[in-house]
Amino acid sequence: MTKLENRCAYCGGKFGLIYHPHWGLRFCRKVCKDDFLAKTAKDHARMRKWFGMAPSSKERSDAHHQRRMTEVKQT
Repeated sequence: MTKLENRCAYCGGKFGLIYHPHWGLRFCRKVCKDDFLAKTAKDHARMRKWFGMAPSSKERSDAHHQRRMTEVKQT
């Protein structure tokens, strides 16, 4: 029987020769880590929307950049 510490935090798979760490969590593949981070970012955005919180600074800068690009195209 394997311990939970020896399993991927996302899919539960066994570790090979390496693992991919992120904030105390360990992932068996880079794909697992990337999927976990994408799902977490999506969940955080949904919670911000539920609670009416402002978007993150990256989202604000992306929106500002998008507005600037549309202004430039119109002129």
